[in-house]
Amino acid sequence: MGKSSIVYLIIEHLIKNRIDKSNIFYFNLDNLKLRELFASIPDFIHFLGKNNEKKYVLIDEVQRLENPGLFLKEIYDLNLNIKIIYSGSSQLEVKSKLKEHLVGRARQFEIHRLAFKEYLHFSHPITRKQALGDMLVYGSYPAVAMETNKTEKKLSIKDICQSYVEKDLVDFLRVDNVNAFNNLIILLANQMGNLLSIDSSSKSLGISRNHTERYINILENTFIIKRIYPFHRNYKKEITKTPKIYFMDLGLRNFVLNNFNPLALRNDQGNLFENFFLLELLKDDHYSLNKINFWRTTNQTEIDFIVSGEDKTEAIEVKWDKESIPKGFETLKKYYPEIQTRVVTKNQFLT
Repeated sequence: MGKSSIVYLIIEHLIKNRIDKSNIFYFNLDNLKLRELFASIPDFIHFLGKNNEKKYVLIDEVQRLENPGLFLKEIYDLNLNIKIIYSGSSQLEVKSKLKEHLVGRARQFEIHRLAFKEYLHFSHPITRKQALGDMLVYGSYPAVAMETNKTEKKLSIKDICQSYVEKDLVDFLRVDNVNAFNNLIILLANQMGNLLSIDSSSKSLGISRNHTERYINILENTFIIKRIYPFHRNYKKEITKTPKIYFMDLGLRNFVLNNFNPLALRNDQGNLFENFFLLELLKDDHYSLNKINFWRTTNQTEIDFIVSGEDKTEAIEVKWDKESIPKGFETLKKYYPEIQTRVVTKNQFLT
């Protein structure tokens, strides 16, 4: 899913910076025997060695430990010359097992899928047009980007999806109605980029509103979907509550719908491109800390994204083909003349 690749890159970086290999330790705790080293803190410290040089300990699948938070806290509190970097593929389990003990002791990083510029350099030699097409159809997981064969791309996405279901949903969260959960994902995939109605979704699935809300929260907290909420300042004609739904990886979304057709044979290019651009905003350092909303009035005038930063607020309309100025900008300016506007099209990613 990308995290292990980053761990390996960190090791390469340490070696390039002349850190002696004897002071670098990598543990993948999917290996049962390696977990035995973590049973006793004194034994673990002894294993690392007694020299005074700084040790770099990289722990993959840290959630496999019975109580990883307590273990890492006790190591930290010993104030030893040890730098620990940990990762896990079941992020909900990692959070639940570590957050109580590591407040103020650790910094967490979320690893996003590849951005467009990263995809161009990460995958096999590819044109910008091919890269955009691949990302809209197969998503942007590193493992998927590395595959040159379309069948292998699909199989990689299937593996990622099955791993998510097994690790987060079944093993850890113990979702009681997996069938309804899966049907909800299909429902949301069909509604991508549209307003989300909890009540309507509950009725379609035949489950309670509470169950639907819980499942949607699970999907968002495991980085499968993202809700974008309306931008408003309490004008009567503005929508103020109902969010829009997007997917954090388009390959997973298309897998759910069993639709890997090329762009030329699809009728959802606009929705895919709008979702793709949101992901670019979330990955862009310039925008990632800004607040991202959409704007919609009760008479259905809409702007795709309103990005609010410290220095300015920007309205962005995303168009697959058309480059004309949307009529929605005129309406928006009546409410918010200070907001800057721009149109984004696919051509900006192809040149």
